[in-house]
Amino acid sequence: MAAALAFALLTSKASAQTVVDGDTIDYKGVVVHLWGIDAPEKGELCADNWNAGQAAMDHLTKLMKGHEVLCILKSEEKSTRVAAQCTADGKDIGAEMASAGMAWALTRETDAYTVQETNAMSAIRGVHAHPCLKAWEWRTKQLAKP
Repeated sequence: MAAALAFALLTSKASAQTVVDGDTIDYKGVVVHLWGIDAPEKGELCADNWNAGQAAMDHLTKLMKGHEVLCILKSEEKSTRVAAQCTADGKDIGAEMASAGMAWALTRETDAYTVQETNAMSAIRGVHAHPCLKAWEWRTKQLAKP
């Protein structure tokens, strides 16, 4: 499957992808998680009611719209999700999301985006400008709800 996905994920205009949430795209029917980042989930509101999930989705859409997208397979998770490092016209989408404060560095996968996350925190951008739970904390809290 990896070889087929690596081939399928070579290049495409952004119109061939659909943004699922702030760190996930649907690439011709394949759900692709952006490697190295974790963005707010769809519907995730911060304590001040800022819609972090929608802001992340909007930013990802803007980064990809009308650009040539290239995704390189990084890993296949045990689920149907695939992790890939993607670029839009040569710009690393994960780095751009972390720099804008629209995603946290996912250090269990890589340290590649920790500098961008630190810079966004220092500049108080995106999720760092609001009282937001980190995406993995928000998901855990949602699962705990009755």
